[in-house]
Amino acid sequence: MTNYMDPEEDQEIIDSILNALESDEERSFSPSMTRSETNRTYSPQIIRQQHQLQYSLKKIQSPIIGFKLDCWAIQPFSLDEDSYLDGDLILKCKDQQNSRKIQSLFEKGDDEQKEYIFLKILPGIVQLANDIFGNYVVQRILEQGNEKQRDLIFDQLSQSILILSYNTYGCRVAQKLLEISYNTDKFEQMFSILQTQIRNLVVDINGNHVIQKIAELMKQQKIDWLIEGVLGQIQKLSNDSHGCRLIQQILEQSAMPQLNSIYKELLVLQDELCLSQYGNYIIQILLQRGPFEIVQKIQSSIIKNLEKLSCDKFGSNVVDKSVNISSFMRKEILKVFINNMNVFYRLSNNCYGNYVIQNFCKQLDYNQLLKIHPDGNQLNTQFGQHVLQTLQKLKI
Repeated sequence: MTNYMDPEEDQEIIDSILNALESDEERSFSPSMTRSETNRTYSPQIIRQQHQLQYSLKKIQSPIIGFKLDCWAIQPFSLDEDSYLDGDLILKCKDQQNSRKIQSLFEKGDDEQKEYIFLKILPGIVQLANDIFGNYVVQRILEQGNEKQRDLIFDQLSQSILILSYNTYGCRVAQKLLEISYNTDKFEQMFSILQTQIRNLVVDINGNHVIQKIAELMKQQKIDWLIEGVLGQIQKLSNDSHGCRLIQQILEQSAMPQLNSIYKELLVLQDELCLSQYGNYIIQILLQRGPFEIVQKIQSSIIKNLEKLSCDKFGSNVVDKSVNISSFMRKEILKVFINNMNVFYRLSNNCYGNYVIQNFCKQLDYNQLLKIHPDGNQLNTQFGQHVLQTLQKLKI
């Protein structure tokens, strides 16, 4: 059991230890620093109020007597004592380390501390929202501030929602504003502003993220507004990872009557999209979710261009998807190989096509598999050997 020191009787010993600690420059510790910024033990101050010590039990290592001693640690610094929050806090938010520090202080502080930080930052909230490090401070306040603080930020930023949306860092704040205000008049106010620029936002590298956030929030509602924004721009959007994701969201969330105009545009571009780095994912979604007549047209195109697609890095993904989800496609492709084994050999010896053949064989039932009789001499590459080994294992 630990024997606690009597603060009054042993004050002289404690003071000598504290003085020694404070005089050691290497162990000095500023009240404005956090313990995470150093591995050394720092000297706490002892606060006296009406001759009563305020303390919490804490172990420190004494450099004088070389053993751990129970001592009395300081209570958290008040705003008046923490000089870190003095000066230009807006400027400090634009520095990486200071931004993190201020976020931490706001997160862990009491209501008084949060209000103090907020009032010092509010005059520069617009410039901070568009800053590389300041935007994180604004997001933190939106997440953990009170309703009054959020309303004041909204009042300053809502009219700049378009500027934020086009900015690399501001678009993050714009998404946070939309998220926390969803199902309120504030959201509707910002949404009405963004709708005026929907066609420009969907093809903007930053604005696209904001539109995706709105689509995510409104996934249970009609998104005619978004369909209008992408019509005529699908070719451009499908060649970009973010634009592609936006089209996928439309296909996943919209009802079929809403999508007729989208389907027409996609079918015109289907051959190009199958070979596109991002567009191939759109075709895969159509194969899985599209109406029957759309799926039929895509399947017909795949069979017609089977060799070209299978030997392409991205097109091979489309062939794999069609084989995995459709017994009809497995039967049709098997007919192609039975009628012309040279196509089978060319695909088997190709760096991409061999994976299509292996996947295709794994999807066949045993009777279908027996209809394939390849000549081992024709599978004379490392890729062809992989196919041959797969067939041998499946036929066992």
